[in-house]
Amino acid sequence: MTVLNDIFGYCTIPKGTFLYRGHKDTSLKDCMFFATMHNEAGVWDDKIQIWKTKIEIRVLFAVDYLTSEGKGISALPGLFNRIFPSERDPSFTDLDIKHWDLVRRDKLVRKLFDDYEVSGWLSSVENKTPNEVCLFDKGANSNQIKLVEISDRSDRKYFKDSLMKIKIFPSQGFYDLTRDELEKRSSPTLGNFDSYKMHKQYISASIKYYVERGMERRQARHLMYNLRLNLEI
Repeated sequence: MTVLNDIFGYCTIPKGTFLYRGHKDTSLKDCMFFATMHNEAGVWDDKIQIWKTKIEIRVLFAVDYLTSEGKGISALPGLFNRIFPSERDPSFTDLDIKHWDLVRRDKLVRKLFDDYEVSGWLSSVENKTPNEVCLFDKGANSNQIKLVEISDRSDRKYFKDSLMKIKIFPSQGFYDLTRDELEKRSSPTLGNFDSYKMHKQYISASIKYYVERGMERRQARHLMYNLRLNLEI
């Protein structure tokens, strides 16, 4: 895993972290996708599985760079092309790797687990602000996660974004690409170093907006949390 860590970076998911799965099937699988937020899992199914990590889990940080809005651009197409150069396709998208071709996805997962000792990844949800964790394989998952309960969309008990607990150690390449992206969007009069300050001001204003409309502040804070805040970039 060391080589991939250097290229992409890695994350540690602490023991006791909640992960949310919008799915009816509760059985352990070789490839399982989880949202870091309860409400995001509710997009996929009315019934939301609440899982909890039994041990600390190290996963690959599969994000190429962040946009000024905090959206994570997935590294999964590049990861697949790197590991399977004979099948390389520059036009691959995030969904091409994760969902449109399950044979391709499962092939990548098996290779990562068997040859690189990678047991999962953290990436964005379709290059957007929400994030997801993918864990594999079935045997490893039986030792590292457990099902706590089945919830539903209206349950307000699980409002926290588990991204706040996850520790992320990006590669230098991630920082370089992110800073290049932020420079494109920065104002010549304000300078690049004000970019993060402006993002925090936007988040604060959004939290205030939700609070004024009846949401608890801590719930609004988790709702607006993203990778830029986690990494302070």
